[in-house]
Amino acid sequence: MRCPFCGAENEGKFCSNCGTKMQQAQEPVQQPDESYVPIMPAQQSTPITPSQPEEEYVPIQPSYAMPITQPVQKRVKSDGWCQTGLIFSIAGWFCMGILSPIGFICSLIGLFTSAHNHKPGRGKAIAGLILSGIIIFSLGTMLAISWGDLKSAIENSEISSPIDILNIMDEAAENKSNSLEKKKVKAITDKTWIEKSRGTCLVFGDGNSFKYYQNRLVMDDNYYSGTYTIYTGTDAYNKLTGTYKRYGVTKKKLNDMFKKENGLTVRDDLVCIILQYKTFTSEGKEKATVNQTIYYGYIDKKTNELLLINVMDRNDYAFTAKA
Repeated sequence: MRCPFCGAENEGKFCSNCGTKMQQAQEPVQQPDESYVPIMPAQQSTPITPSQPEEEYVPIQPSYAMPITQPVQKRVKSDGWCQTGLIFSIAGWFCMGILSPIGFICSLIGLFTSAHNHKPGRGKAIAGLILSGIIIFSLGTMLAISWGDLKSAIENSEISSPIDILNIMDEAAENKSNSLEKKKVKAITDKTWIEKSRGTCLVFGDGNSFKYYQNRLVMDDNYYSGTYTIYTGTDAYNKLTGTYKRYGVTKKKLNDMFKKENGLTVRDDLVCIILQYKTFTSEGKEKATVNQTIYYGYIDKKTNELLLINVMDRNDYAFTAKA
């Protein structure tokens, strides 16, 4: 070891040359280089020891939200009586009404059982009651009208199938309808009508003939003659608003006219009178003429007057029955 003071080489505890204690000699301290800047690692990782093996990297799987589903509700079936009643009621329309009574009874039962058991089907029951009720009412009305004809056909053994019954009932209903129409027409043609303001006179004769006198006091001269046609009710309504629509007779005008008259309806009281002129007699001489006049109106039930409107000149006429 070299003595730090005299530089002599010594191996003992003291320098043999100057006697300095060798343990007090210290090596000069090396000053650090100020220009040196240690590089710090960006991220210090935990050292792996042999006892801790490196784990295998497992990527993290993304997590998804579970879908929200509504609970499935079990559908409640309709009441059996309601369904049966509706089926029989519909079938009754195609079976000449034979199944309609069954449909009506089943629908009526279903209407009460569905309410008692708290089951759906009330709408079907009501629909079945309406459908079957219409058929039963129609058949009942036709049966009442045609009872006499049916009784006679049964006595004469003329019925061999349900179709024969329907034919007899239909024919009886048509005859009754025609009878009512004829009754309405007869209420007009059986009377002699005198126009109040003009003094003219309208007389209906046999074979759909008429004479229209220009003066009610002169019944042998100065008159038109020809043929007439009378429509009543729905037929008159369709004729005026269809064939003679060009004259301005509209449905609104006809409906408004009957709204003003209490107790009168288009179906029961409307009349349409068409006078087809063929000849005109004046001073005993007959001249051929071709003309047509169309009237529409009604018989006033309070005064028994025949109130008519000329569709061509829009003039009003009030006729009273000749006493």
